[in-house]
Amino acid sequence: MKDIQLLKKHSRNVFSFLFFFLFCFFNLSAQTLKDTAVKKQIMLLNQQMEDAFNSNDMNMVAGFYSNDGEIVYDNYTVRGRTNLDKYWLDLKDKGRGWKLTVVEIGGQGEFVYQLGKSDLKYISQGKEKSSITNFVLLWKKQSDGSYKIFRDYLTKTKFEKQ
Repeated sequence: MKDIQLLKKHSRNVFSFLFFFLFCFFNLSAQTLKDTAVKKQIMLLNQQMEDAFNSNDMNMVAGFYSNDGEIVYDNYTVRGRTNLDKYWLDLKDKGRGWKLTVVEIGGQGEFVYQLGKSDLKYISQGKEKSSITNFVLLWKKQSDGSYKIFRDYLTKTKFEKQ
């Protein structure tokens, strides 16, 4: 009799564990699918931004930033729609190529972060220059469900002699 009671007790524990495991598995699977969709969306936005720059469409590049977006670099900050537009339009006809590398994407909901590397080539004073940076982007979900860059933090990784 004692063996039967012990078996029933263990059966309930095993059943509870199995139920908990399956619940977590399916819940995490649904979350992973959601995260994968967001990651794909952010990766696509990176590709579209790269393509816009490489096609010399600096208005489109600026459009990837939210109206209250901000770029923060070692010695300057660009804040707000007007300044972001000017920042990118100053590169019109000077861009020589841009390669973005996604290192990591995470988060969910209203804010998604991205770690990456940027290799941007441009003409300055008649010479081709290269700006190689690491960056952290904070993408903010818009009312239409799309994401735009809310914060863009840059750190130079390669310095060129001028």
